[in-house]
Amino acid sequence: MKLIPVTNIASDEKALEAEFKKARQVGVVRLGDKHFFFKSKLKQYYIPYEDIKRCYRRVLGVPTKMCCGKGEVLVENLVIGEGDKEYAVIQLPGTRAAKVLFEDLKGILPNADFTSPKRDEETGEIIPSSNLAAEGAKA
Repeated sequence: MKLIPVTNIASDEKALEAEFKKARQVGVVRLGDKHFFFKSKLKQYYIPYEDIKRCYRRVLGVPTKMCCGKGEVLVENLVIGEGDKEYAVIQLPGTRAAKVLFEDLKGILPNADFTSPKRDEETGEIIPSSNLAAEGAKA
């Protein structure tokens, strides 16, 4: 099986495969000893835990037509990144799996930030964290 690194840091393939097989699976995600594995389409990706600096849940409402009228289905996504950069947006099977995975990641990644980045209210664009620090210094 070919495992593709999301960041530029590659690891030993045999050790990665052994870790992948032993890793605990939650939906399309696997939690290994040193790496976070996830599947996207037909490919398997991995990110070393030390490269994950920000991790948060993003819930999207998808409008649908149902037998009783119009409704909205909530889709759980896990966003993994560093600062303002998003490495991966992973769709999870449901709210329960998202909560379990999020709590496990909090235990594995004690130094990571588990909040979404600040967005501009008018444009909706992500405000770089360097600009937030500058605004805090002005106040």
